[in-house]
Parts: sequence; structure tokens; C-alpha cells
Amino acid sequence: MPENNEFYPQVIQRYPVPPMPDGEYKDFIPALLRAFEEKSFNVAEFDPFPVHLIVDYIQHTHVYYLSKKLPEIEQCILLLSDHYESHHPILVALQNFFRNYVQDLSEHIRAEETRLLPYIDLLQEATRTSLGFSRWLLSHDDYSIDRFLCDHHDTEDELKDIRQTIRLYEPPQTNESLYRILLLQLQSFEQDLWIHAHIEEEVLIPKARALEQRLAADLAALSPSN
Repeated sequence: MPENNEFYPQVIQRYPVPPMPDGEYKDFIPALLRAFEEKSFNVAEFDPFPVHLIVDYIQHTHVYYLSKKLPEIEQCILLLSDHYESHHPILVALQNFFRNYVQDLSEHIRAEETRLLPYIDLLQEATRTSLGFSRWLLSHDDYSIDRFLCDHHDTEDELKDIRQTIRLYEPPQTNESLYRILLLQLQSFEQDLWIHAHIEEEVLIPKARALEQRLAADLAALSPSN
């Protein structure tokens, strides 16, 4: 059962109301848990899921990162700071990393929430209604999947770098457990971001591109030259 998987709380906590087991999430949640547990990503497992389900997961994951995961890491850094001298190199590295990383990730998420995901919603609507198609015609010159990819970059590599930096220093003897907890938090977040990136780049983006191509073909069919 999914509930017995060690990663179940990590996955399900991002949903304010847990998905019903007999709904669309019946197969999606187990696929996610396998990706977390096996530390591998099988695109074929996620291809059958509809775009709106993937978008919903992406949006809930953004909220989960900003409201839970990053505050937990920040709290651990603050507690760990009490056991180092104020100008200790590891403390400076951690504080600078966290401040810059939160800003970078927040901007990354904001770009997706304000441009990419609304655009994908528009693509879906454009394939269903004439009004949606008209709205897409007015906006497709200003934004596209290719434009998103040009501005897009992953963020999990930065977590790997800071983990390697932390390992250069001995943990404070007064509280080694906080040091270990921080490393585990960063490793867990790194894995979560890795899965998030695969779902976005290998599942959602190809599906969105296919919608674009379908709409482009519909537009070409309406051309007077055809």
C-alpha cells in the first residue's frame, strides 16, 4: 500500500486535501512513490496521466517547497548557527547560499506560475473551445514552450554544491545531530527537485509542445492557401 512507503508523507503533504484513492490520483501517487523510492524516473509511467493532473502536481509542489521545505531548512540553519562562531566559514557559506537560493528558486517558481502554467492552461482550453483558440491566437506570438526553455534552468545542482561544501567542515561537537539533519534535509530536497524537474521537462513540456503542434496544425488548416 502507498501509505506504507517511507516517502508517502513527503508526497502527500503537498496536498491540502489528500487525493481520493479511487480518483485520477489512484495510479499517479504510486508512480510518484516508486520514483522516490527507486531514485529513478520512468517517463513511460507518467505519460498516461493528463496534463491537468501534472499541472496540479507542479502547483502543489511549488507551494510545498515555499511553505514547508525551505522554512524547515532555514530553521535548521538557524539552530545550527548557535553552535558555530558568528564568522565561521561554513556559517557564512550556509547563510549566503540560503538567501541566494531562496531568491533564485522563488523567481524560478514565479516565472512558471505566472507564465508557463497559465499558458499550458490556455493551450488546453484552445483545443476545446473556439474562444480558447482565439485567445491562443492573440498570445502565441508573445510566449511559447521554446521561449520558456530558453530561460529555464534546474536548481538541484546548487543543493549538491552546498552539501559538498558542508562536508568540508567538521560538525560542531556541541550538536552533531543538527549538522546531520541539515545534510539529510538538503539531500531529500535535492531528490525532490530532481523528480520535479523530470516530471516537468520529460512529461509536462512534451505534452504542452504536442498541444502547441496540434493548434499550429489547426491554424494552418484554416489558412486561405489550403
